[in-house]
Amino acid sequence: MSIVVTGATGQLGRLVVDALLDTVPAESVVAVVRDKAKAADLAERGVELRIADYDRPETLAEAFGAGDRVLLISGSEVGQRVPQHRAVIDAAKAAGVAQLAYTGILGGPEADFTLAEEHKATEELILASGLPYTFLRNGWYSENYTANLAPVLAHGAVVASAGEGRVASASRADYAAAALPC
Repeated sequence: MSIVVTGATGQLGRLVVDALLDTVPAESVVAVVRDKAKAADLAERGVELRIADYDRPETLAEAFGAGDRVLLISGSEVGQRVPQHRAVIDAAKAAGVAQLAYTGILGGPEADFTLAEEHKATEELILASGLPYTFLRNGWYSENYTANLAPVLAHGAVVASAGEGRVASASRADYAAAALPC
């Protein structure tokens, strides 16, 4: 049984793998990546690499094993997430994984903004799969607001489309730590 992190070289995935390596032996961690070269440092640390791509379902067949605990990190391509996530869910089910955790969206089925639709559809697919699951339902990353600090400094505030509402966010590192032990 391994803890498998998809999207392991992405902004959140890499932080999850780093946090895992602080708590479990490297031989318990599997990084699912598209590009082996981008994950060379993880392999050097003893992490097993499995090459797979959400857009190429045939590559996912070897990404998971029976009893694995899998963290499905949401794809980033708006409009492509549902088929990408379906491919991962199908492969996880076929492999007989023990647990599937998903980085969905804050609000789950009650979320009422356009971006949430793909996440809600993914949660429905996971529920229909019959796999044991955990929905993490992450909020916005603080880095979404601070990545371009010039406007924040110019306005003296973090400006978002929340009207007069306040913004509640957490850093990717905080969400990575919250995902443990997947």
